[in-house]
Amino acid sequence: MTDNELNSKMIEDYRLHLLDFQRMHDYYNGQHDIVDNYYMIENRSNQIVIDNFIQKFIDEEVNYSLGNAITIVSRSGNKEVIDCINKNLFHWNVNHNQQLMKMLEIYGKAYSLFYVDNKGRFCERLLNPTNAVCYCDTDGIPKRFIHFYKLKYDDSEYHDIYYDDGRIEVYKDTNLISRKQHIFNGVPVSVCKMDNIEETIYYKIKNLQDSYNQVLSNQVNTINDYRNAYLIVTGAEVDEDTAKSLKSKGLLNLKSKDGAVSWLMKEMNDTYIQNTITDLKNAMYSTCNHIDSNFQMQSNTSSLAIRSRLLFLEQRCKSMFDYVSNAIYDRLERLFEYLNIKGLNFDISDININYNPNIPTDITSTVQAISQLGDKISLETALSLLPFVESPSIEIEKIRKEKRENEAIDLDKINGYE
Repeated sequence: MTDNELNSKMIEDYRLHLLDFQRMHDYYNGQHDIVDNYYMIENRSNQIVIDNFIQKFIDEEVNYSLGNAITIVSRSGNKEVIDCINKNLFHWNVNHNQQLMKMLEIYGKAYSLFYVDNKGRFCERLLNPTNAVCYCDTDGIPKRFIHFYKLKYDDSEYHDIYYDDGRIEVYKDTNLISRKQHIFNGVPVSVCKMDNIEETIYYKIKNLQDSYNQVLSNQVNTINDYRNAYLIVTGAEVDEDTAKSLKSKGLLNLKSKDGAVSWLMKEMNDTYIQNTITDLKNAMYSTCNHIDSNFQMQSNTSSLAIRSRLLFLEQRCKSMFDYVSNAIYDRLERLFEYLNIKGLNFDISDININYNPNIPTDITSTVQAISQLGDKISLETALSLLPFVESPSIEIEKIRKEKRENEAIDLDKINGYE
């Protein structure tokens, strides 16, 4: 297959699935099917109510998994490699990993495009299936990548094609306008992908979410329509002036003893509707293994008991983090390629990424467990287990600095300078 034939097939595949991925994006942002499909009744309340559980669950999982910063440690205790990583990623957005995981949760896949900016810094641009497509071989290694985009105040459509031999071709609409080279080996892209797109929250609960929106909107509009109920007057004539007086004063004089006034309104089974809403809500929580934050727990519930209720959510979030951690390893491997050009050589197998979920933690028990292990684990590993320590290597350097300062103070005391 020629380059042009493969490029055409990739663009065709991108356009074929674009609407599906755009819908996943829309649902996360609250643009659900009910917005366009809700049956409107003239002269009646037509409120559309959306309680966005898809967004809620995705945000919960991202905050749960990456609410605490991940820690990167050297297995061999190499402080230089950790310092180089921190220095070269210092200019990145602090929420970069959260954004990567959010894209993964929304679309089932996300792309990291690596490049060197005009200041010579190592950078990563996060992309998703609404603006990019990737072709991988049977081992999952990217062999071709296309990034679609538009420029401000420009109606033209652009796309960049990245080849595994270092070439970059830039197209404006269908016209090739420039060629460039990148510094990385192969295609400078990492694919962060779920094993199955049906793992996404969208695919799990879209139908339940649509039903919930429909029932909730119908209930709200039925309640609102009570103000449009018909007033039935029998045994009396009500002209326009009398109707206006009735509206302003709330009084009606029935001159006939056979006169009567009543309201004609739609009957509503409150219990049935509320049970339906509750059942749909519980089904969404159950399907996604989430816990309703309004669930009442006793005030003396231990952190271990709370965590046991989060077991299934924790398992899912760990799976999501495993996908993200693979992308982070790819990132660091590309960073080491960049550093190698500068004469610095590091081994990716020396790096370990620690998962620090944002969950209730019994810090006292953790500290006790670490102290009981004694010298069976390194200080860096021990510090990485503490959720409030963001960088064990930096923390160790602070400990050493304080120790040197304290030793200097003790020597001053011995020599009589104090």
